[in-house]
Amino acid sequence: MLQSANRFEFSMAVVVFLFLYSVLLLLPGYAPLRDVDTFWHIRTGQWILDHAKVPVADFYSYTAVGEPWISAQWLAEILFALAFNIAQWRGVVILSAASFSIIILVECLYLLRNLRFSVAIGWTALTALVITPHYVARPHLFSYILLLSWLIILLNSYDSKDFRPSTPILCFFMIVWANMHGSFTIGLALFYIFAWFSCYEKFAQRDYSRCRDILLMSLAVSVSALATPYGARSTLLILRLMNMKFVMAHTNEWLSPNFQAYPVFLWYLVAIFSVIAGLGVQLRGPRLVAFCMMMFLGLTHVRGLLMLFLVTPIILARPLSARAGWLRPRQLVHGLSPEKDEALDPVLSYLQKRTVRMPAIFLTLATVVTAYSWHEINIGPPQSLSPKSAIDFVRTTGIKGNVFNSHVFGGYLIFEGIPTFIDSRTPPYTEEFVRRYLNAVTLRDINDAFRLLDEYKVSWVLLSPGEPLNKVLARSAQWEQLYSDNYSVVFVRRGTSYYF
Repeated sequence: MLQSANRFEFSMAVVVFLFLYSVLLLLPGYAPLRDVDTFWHIRTGQWILDHAKVPVADFYSYTAVGEPWISAQWLAEILFALAFNIAQWRGVVILSAASFSIIILVECLYLLRNLRFSVAIGWTALTALVITPHYVARPHLFSYILLLSWLIILLNSYDSKDFRPSTPILCFFMIVWANMHGSFTIGLALFYIFAWFSCYEKFAQRDYSRCRDILLMSLAVSVSALATPYGARSTLLILRLMNMKFVMAHTNEWLSPNFQAYPVFLWYLVAIFSVIAGLGVQLRGPRLVAFCMMMFLGLTHVRGLLMLFLVTPIILARPLSARAGWLRPRQLVHGLSPEKDEALDPVLSYLQKRTVRMPAIFLTLATVVTAYSWHEINIGPPQSLSPKSAIDFVRTTGIKGNVFNSHVFGGYLIFEGIPTFIDSRTPPYTEEFVRRYLNAVTLRDINDAFRLLDEYKVSWVLLSPGEPLNKVLARSAQWEQLYSDNYSVVFVRRGTSYYF
């Protein structure tokens, strides 16, 4: 009966995966490509494949060329590069849709095993909805799969009353995670929370041998986090970024959540606490500390808030089912007559009898949707991030030299092989450099804006139409606007060899 239940849960999780994958492919092809980082992640992955090594210095810009820069997400970048090399933008879209769907599959499978079917499916759907803003082609998609799997391993082991997760599996996960995304530091923090509580409990019981085993496991996992081409520099990069206060204050995903702009996040957060308070759910030990840690991150950064929404169902599932009996999984009793089964729960009965047929139907659906949307999902990123027409004009006209570019165009310039003034990577750019750039673009310091253009010998400027610097350059005798469309504007310095 237990094997039958596990087969049913896995079957339904696969159905959810295939359904969500199909829905995501039916969205506009640029849906996961609406982030400026996607461009340089793909190009970095291609560079790593071509050179069989990882970068250690900047070679994408001309303003910070040679400065130390590491790509701690190199493994994820290789996956995106391979997807692009195989199937162009459609490959990136399919990889992103599949990765996002796997995130939800892992979440759904755990909830199905710990909550009644209707609640598990409903909460899974709600989670998929609230984390949709992170459905973009970036390495964090892979890290979320690892985060959920990691947390489930820790919870399952701790809930067994004897914290004995497989050390080789934990080390493997950590090695992959440390080479995939900087959020492996959150994974380490979660592990230390569970390990500390378990070690304390064993120490109180005077089981010193188990304390030793937990400490050795902690050492092995910690060392695994250093098993990257960069060693400890991957961790130090996170610390350096966290100390760049000005940069973080001007990066949307690192700002505190604006609940007035996104009230749905506030409603969901209130709903979570209402359920906890209303049902009298008690979080204790490592669950409580882990939940508080994720809550702190969620109220500090937008990215952290979406991660909180992602892990909250995993943290709360068992405490909820333990507190309210009606939330516990309801498996049908085998041996009853079909009439009694259907009377007990007709939907569950129907699905349990079709653990193979339902995934097969949705696999067919996913295959048909993939074939149907094959050409539609290859349209590439939106023009607001990829000023292709402007770059074509620049190349056709023969404009050369250093460019001063809008921050949002930096990734596309990297993708096109044009050295940037600035892009979305941090570092290699210093806080002072970023501050001067933003002051120039927003005209907080007009005089320094022109000094900046002269200091870096800028020959042409590529901006978004709405940026204030456009107005000043349009009135300047030193610059002339040669191109504009709804997405970009090109200025050229007068007196250059290619100026007409």
